Amino acid sequence: MKESALRDLIAQKISQLKPGLTLLQKEQYIPGKHGTKSFIDLYARDEKGRHVLIELKRSNIAARQALHEVSKYVEQVKQHFGAKDSEIFAIIASTEWGELLLPFSRFCEDAGFSIEGIQIDVTEDHSDFQARPISPLATIRGRLIAPWHHIYWYTDKDALQRGITAIEGAYSAKGIDDYVIVSFYLPDPSTPEERRAALLAEVANMLKVPQASLSTSLASFSPPTYEYMAYTAVQMLPDETCLQIISCDEALFEEAQNAILLMSTEERARYLHECVASVPPFPECDYREIGYPAKFALFYQQEDGTILSTIRRGIFARNTLLPNSILYSELQGEDGFTSQKYKETVAMQDTAHVKKLQKDIGAVLKENPVWKGHLLQIIEEIKGEFPRAEITVSIFNPGTGIFTIYHTFTKKNGLSYLPCYYVLVRNPGDTRLYFGALAEKGPALTFSQLMKKYYHGSLAALLETVTWGGRDERDSYLVEDLGAQYQSYRFDILHGTATAFFTLQDAKWRPCGPVALPVLFQIYAEKNQSLVREILETIKPHDQGTFFECHPANP
Repeated sequence: MKESALRDLIAQKISQLKPGLTLLQKEQYIPGKHGTKSFIDLYARDEKGRHVLIELKRSNIAARQALHEVSKYVEQVKQHFGAKDSEIFAIIASTEWGELLLPFSRFCEDAGFSIEGIQIDVTEDHSDFQARPISPLATIRGRLIAPWHHIYWYTDKDALQRGITAIEGAYSAKGIDDYVIVSFYLPDPSTPEERRAALLAEVANMLKVPQASLSTSLASFSPPTYEYMAYTAVQMLPDETCLQIISCDEALFEEAQNAILLMSTEERARYLHECVASVPPFPECDYREIGYPAKFALFYQQEDGTILSTIRRGIFARNTLLPNSILYSELQGEDGFTSQKYKETVAMQDTAHVKKLQKDIGAVLKENPVWKGHLLQIIEEIKGEFPRAEITVSIFNPGTGIFTIYHTFTKKNGLSYLPCYYVLVRNPGDTRLYFGALAEKGPALTFSQLMKKYYHGSLAALLETVTWGGRDERDSYLVEDLGAQYQSYRFDILHGTATAFFTLQDAKWRPCGPVALPVLFQIYAEKNQSLVREILETIKPHDQGTFFECHPANP
């Protein structure tokens, strides 16, 4: 059947292609200022009054041209009719989708207008046809390291090498091909006496008994030192792959199938990856713990630590253009997937990269609407004022609420636990720095009021959040009730010196005095001394060091 005959058949039964369509013209001519003249196969109107552009194809060879032609038609319709993207609906109808489905799926993801694919099945006598919608494939994001890592500790280098072999064997047995193993040497600066004292304190606290009551044999025990580590992370596994891996354990498989039904996408992914780790075989190690991006950042940034090797398998090995530095950055969560940390450098002339940046900012700050709005406004401002600039965006958004205050006062390098962001604009001549920080806002609730409002008055409920890094999806509300706010500032820089300071209020930049993150937090702490003191005094007795692991991962 020729394409012209197919066009005439569908034109006669246009509503059969898609209900609500009214044919306006066959072979609609659309003049264009650039390229060849265009004739749209079928030009119609739908029930929403949109311009419907129908492109027909009847073979895989012809289908390859469809996306190019649709793009051209859309731009020419916008020029000729003055139509907006929201007023255009493109339909690709084809008898063959083998060559077209994958690029069509990507096209749907990127298009700024509505588009739909339809499979056409023509009867043998060519007198009629059936139409059914085509579902786009899920677009492949590419490299995406699952943020649920695993850490294997060893007492010496030989044990580490045996452990790495065992880890690779375990992944192979489970059918996991794409993974990374980073091995570290991390010397322990503590003395045997210090390690023994820490162990006794931890055991005494767990048993709720005086330290002096512990047996002499335990008191003389010298804990081993684990200075060699294999840090592992895998490419994000699809749900169906996880279920296939855990199907070897019938009870766990049945439990997982039922459990994931009521879970969100993120909860389901985390749960299934944990299930995968809980089925044998288990790698050989002296000590094991869970890892996550902030932990990797802690080890990676440890001054006296050394990376011994980086083993890359599957996609990580095949991608020879991927430097280890980028891999380490993504292991620290700087791709924004964890919604806590993000870092990217973008040329403003690269519109596709800028568009992705805006999308990433929206995803990373989905639970921080204040900074999300500020940063999206800032990107638009830079597009207008510095269209040829290169910018670096760095965001640290821990979302830890009350624990933000606690960790800032109690942890080493405490200020690194404070949420912040910066946008550095590099432009020939003038330069600009945008900066976000926590600032004092007004009266805070008391600690008791905070506990009742967010944790039903239960300290255990607050402490439980530490098991997932202290993150609380209500952080933006907690910050306000803590008497603080997410604020944004702008420094105009000339010849390396900040010459003007502004703060963002009601979507406008207003002049202010010089500001800095430590000073802003000091002002907040001084105005909320009683609340800060009560937070520290209440949580500190329950902090046994490693129990509250929420390591900094700020820019």
